[in-house]
Amino acid sequence: MKKINIFKYVFIIFIIVLAVITFSIYKKESKNTEKKSVVQENEENENVVRELRLAISQLDTINPIISKNKHVQEISKIIFDPLIDLNENYSKRYALASEVSKTDDYTYIIKLREDVKWSDGSSFKAEDVRYTIELLKNIDSIYSQNVYNVVGCDVIDDNTLKLTLNAQVPFFEYNLTFPIMSSEYYRDYDFMNSERTNLPIGTGMFKITSYDEKVIGLEKNSDYWNSEKNSVLEKININIYPTMGEVYNDFKNGNIDTINTSQNSVNQYIGTIGFAAIEFDSREFDYVAFNVQNTYLSSSNVRKALSYYIDKNNTIASSYGNGYRVADFPLDYGNYLYQSEIIDNGYNSEAASNLLIADGWSYRNNSWQKLVGKKYVKLTFSLTVNSDNETNVAVAENLRQQWANAGINVTIRKVNSDNYYNLINSRGGYDAILMNMSTSFSPNINTYIGPGNISNYTNEEINNLIAESNNLVGNEDQLKEKYKRIIEIYNEQKPFMSISRKKNLLVYNTNLTGNLKPSSYNIYNYIEKWYRKNY
Repeated sequence: MKKINIFKYVFIIFIIVLAVITFSIYKKESKNTEKKSVVQENEENENVVRELRLAISQLDTINPIISKNKHVQEISKIIFDPLIDLNENYSKRYALASEVSKTDDYTYIIKLREDVKWSDGSSFKAEDVRYTIELLKNIDSIYSQNVYNVVGCDVIDDNTLKLTLNAQVPFFEYNLTFPIMSSEYYRDYDFMNSERTNLPIGTGMFKITSYDEKVIGLEKNSDYWNSEKNSVLEKININIYPTMGEVYNDFKNGNIDTINTSQNSVNQYIGTIGFAAIEFDSREFDYVAFNVQNTYLSSSNVRKALSYYIDKNNTIASSYGNGYRVADFPLDYGNYLYQSEIIDNGYNSEAASNLLIADGWSYRNNSWQKLVGKKYVKLTFSLTVNSDNETNVAVAENLRQQWANAGINVTIRKVNSDNYYNLINSRGGYDAILMNMSTSFSPNINTYIGPGNISNYTNEEINNLIAESNNLVGNEDQLKEKYKRIIEIYNEQKPFMSISRKKNLLVYNTNLTGNLKPSSYNIYNYIEKWYRKNY
């Protein structure tokens, strides 16, 4: 019995010693790992450069309300905040506004954030919004159109305003994306021409700290209201150049971190190697509007057949080049309401032929013909194009040739710019017309398929869907259902034929790191996570 107890005590002692040794080894390994992690973190921090280098050519002013320079407008989004901002998928998010309520078709109540400071430390107030709206209504600004229908702006208190419109504006909240200026900062100064014109203060993530003829200096706004956007970057230097050619040269020399350009032009200036690029859709959209008042184009079967007979990849390769892609719908620039899975726009000659046959046409002597009374008539119409736009003329010719190959006779009608826009404004005098549009940031599609559209197309269900959509403020799920049905009707009716969309590039040096997700609205999405690595 005593022998058994001795073995028991020896075993317990052995276990205790083993545990002590194991713990000692673990502690030593943990210290080594911790020391290694600290060393790695220090090495990574040493390699991180928290300063970004941007560029502007042909600068007029850094003040976004006055400037006509697109690069100023891009950069301004990190210096100035709007009432409402847009996500990368063009859905709305509140910025300086905390709530926007539509009380009737002409009245909006806007509640403002109460925790916002200007970069000089003063408080942001409703009077600043009123002041900015009055500016936009009285000067020539790219944002003047945003407040065109605003006829009243009443300050209820420091954090509340009432806006009154003179007409119903679809998705009016998207008009509230203009930068806000400080009323107090400019109280005793000429906004257009004073020492403060080029040194505006903002409420954004970065603030202007210096300005001269060669560089504009920005620093991180330590009092920025949006705590979710705690920037890794500390400084941004905006280099100023006389021409875009000099921007490209300095980018090649490694002195600029990123530039926004079109794919058509970039390679001839900076080559094809030594940089990375992210492609994103611009809002430039080309399409053919079929005038449904035309005898033949009044048929949805004919319009659908015309669309099916076009190989858009052929059109782009032949007439546009690499800077464009096939477009399917006005919202296909990345809008959250675009639903690609229900779009039917591809080339399908068999489906096209079946549609024409179902509509009473027959293929005779290399052309589509129909018996009208006692006489066969050919399927023919004219395509109007702006003769001052060489690309459009080439596109029209490509479309004409593809339709001719299918047995449809189309005449190209070239008119000068003045006559072209007169025809568009009058909504008549053309069978079909090749259109170039800059699609809205908002999902408003009236121009294409709603009341008063270029195609003179009327559909009561679509009109009702559009009207209902305009009142669905903040209800994205219901909006998606409405737009799903609109797209389904577009597939069935084809009042217009989408063709192409221009592409843009965010070109950047490979030492730039971060979440780069540019959009046409904001190429600097997630800039707070960008930084440079010092190799």
